[in-house]
Amino acid sequence: MELTLTDISDHGGFIPDAPVKCEIKFTLDDGVERTGFIHVKRLSIGAHESLYIGAQDKQSRTALLISETITLGKDGKEQISFKNAYKLHPSLAAAMIEQFTIVNNGGKKN
Repeated sequence: MELTLTDISDHGGFIPDAPVKCEIKFTLDDGVERTGFIHVKRLSIGAHESLYIGAQDKQSRTALLISETITLGKDGKEQISFKNAYKLHPSLAAAMIEQFTIVNNGGKKN
């Protein structure tokens, strides 16, 4: 089959700007499992590559990924700063990254 730009567009080959609302579950040091919703930005190949191009070598790539792709709040407009992402509890950060991976991997876990 010869693909055209229209074919690619009609089948979702271009990444939309709207984030995807996802439910996460995480447990903090108190042992209580919590559930909440986050919004995950889908990244095109170009956006994924440019995310790390300007990153400093010693900068946390996980915190950078969270601060650039995860938003909070009812409408998904509350940004997490790099500084706050850097301080996240590992369980919460892992739940966020898991959803990022699912959303950006066609709905599949690695």
